[in-house]
Amino acid sequence: MPNSHRPHEPGPALPRGAVLAGLGAAGLGLAAAALPSPAADAAPPARGLPVLRPEDDWAAVLARTLRVQLAPEARYVLEAPVRLPTGTLIEGNGAVVAASSTAHGLFEVDGASDVKLRGLRLHGEPGYAPEAGTPPPLDVPFDAAHTALRARRARNLRVLDCDLLGWRGAGIAATGDPADDYFSYGVQVHGCRFEACCIGLSAADRCEYSLLTTSVFTACRLAVWNSSGNWTLSGNVIVGCHGAYYSIGATSPFGERASDSWGHGAVTGCTMNHSDGETPRRWTRHLELEIGGTLRDPGPGVMIEGVLPPTFSANTLWYTDVTARDLPASVWYLTGCALSDLRLTQDGGAPVRLLGHQSNAGDLHAPVLVGDVADALAP
Repeated sequence: MPNSHRPHEPGPALPRGAVLAGLGAAGLGLAAAALPSPAADAAPPARGLPVLRPEDDWAAVLARTLRVQLAPEARYVLEAPVRLPTGTLIEGNGAVVAASSTAHGLFEVDGASDVKLRGLRLHGEPGYAPEAGTPPPLDVPFDAAHTALRARRARNLRVLDCDLLGWRGAGIAATGDPADDYFSYGVQVHGCRFEACCIGLSAADRCEYSLLTTSVFTACRLAVWNSSGNWTLSGNVIVGCHGAYYSIGATSPFGERASDSWGHGAVTGCTMNHSDGETPRRWTRHLELEIGGTLRDPGPGVMIEGVLPPTFSANTLWYTDVTARDLPASVWYLTGCALSDLRLTQDGGAPVRLLGHQSNAGDLHAPVLVGDVADALAP
């Protein structure tokens, strides 16, 4: 008779005693060792790591063991940021880690290496519960202290499959130092969700040679600030954020250096839509950020100012303006992009050229070109 169970579905479980009785004395010891104990049945499913419970002291637990998991679907509330030492691994199992107030963040990585966070839901608003149906607030003033993860001079920091919701500073803010071997910082942010953050991700002050990939940003005041050199952004979706991507050669909300190896890197295969409006939730107030010692709003969409521009290819932009100002380059090419219902402005510095672009049909949807901007393939 064919097996009625599908290959990936186990059959009915036999009682532990019945299994052992059927094996006889010869197999008893081996079978007893192979069968799970009641304690193993109750353990969370993250490779047998020790469990850090909501009532535990994080610093004390991490002093005993650097590799931990959180209880699945549990809620943790931190009264102050936790400093993560070199070698920390936190498997979140979908647990929520929330700040007790908007005066502080959750985690700090200061000069540490090989820190990995995976599968955590990091909530900035005290008492916020997605199941209640009330999203985190927008239009709140910027506060750098209220940042989920603050990394300084971190090497091989990895943030994977995490949600960062409702942060009045940044979801993740990373800075480096030219005194380090910044060529090997290698920060990696993959598969994360940023929602209702003043800044989703900020990279500044020589935090170079790093990756932001396959992440989603919604309803942020600014999705990405990147004045650090040599970041690669690929496969990200940015929608309904007032600022999609700023790369500006100046001090910034998290960056202290007034001169640096600004910009360059690559932005490829990303979608940046609706910075100019039409989404149900978007920021309309407190749009100013302190840039170069002055509070100002660089504007909606993509702003590249005073830096070597990134390689910009295969991106999709609808209703998201692009401004290139005072770029110290020979030319800036936007290659193989969809550019529809937007304004593309060149204001001093390098000329801007479109190399193979498309838009919605009709003149009303074609990009409006301002300044020294031209289609390189036009007859």
